[in-house]
Amino acid sequence: MTAAGVIALCVLAGCSNGAPQPLTKPPYTVTSIRSGLVSPSDLGKGATEFEDTDHASHVIYTPPNSIPTCPYVQRSEDVKVDVQPAVEPVGGNPTGRFIVGPQRVGPSSLPVVTQGAVVFQSPSLADGTMDTVAAESAKCPEAFSVLGGPPSVVGAYKVGSRPIEMDGWKGFAQHLVHTSPPEMNPDTYDDLVTVVVHKANAIIYVGYAQIKAVGQRADSDEKVKALMTTTLDRLG
Repeated sequence: MTAAGVIALCVLAGCSNGAPQPLTKPPYTVTSIRSGLVSPSDLGKGATEFEDTDHASHVIYTPPNSIPTCPYVQRSEDVKVDVQPAVEPVGGNPTGRFIVGPQRVGPSSLPVVTQGAVVFQSPSLADGTMDTVAAESAKCPEAFSVLGGPPSVVGAYKVGSRPIEMDGWKGFAQHLVHTSPPEMNPDTYDDLVTVVVHKANAIIYVGYAQIKAVGQRADSDEKVKALMTTTLDRLG
């Protein structure tokens, strides 16, 4: 049973205090943040987890201690502004980057969740870093193209962003839709939402990616919100 399912049953049964108790609370540590991140059981049967150990062969490589701001933009040849795909914070302790998803990715598989966090000695350091991340994210263009590279990344990208606030965590949710050229892949598209939120002395990020059949509604925005609710309930 997923953590969300446990929470729902607890509410229906009238558990004491009327709400699940968080596993931790501020000030956060690397260990306490790790205890609240998405686990294979949150996604369901068939999910597995591994740590991204800085493989430079990634087609959209960013350092595993970085915080995402504009995924895939480093592959584009037509971006008119100077925007970075991620920010490497100074003075923070990263949890590492962990990926939870199916053993084989496809249109009918589980989503792929990419997640991590950076924990700082003080809330003021986290505040300053979040300001930098938000400013860089705001420069991400609404549309760009990748003309060359691996077939999995070539195509058109559309990007939308909105502020988000959940349980005292504040940040942004960035929705990216990638379509391949018709001659390469006319049947599917990539539906990716990246959430970056900040509270007290920590910044966490969660990327939720699905491969959808053309004609299917993009719903990663709704699904990652439900997943983040579970995660943030655990973190307090």
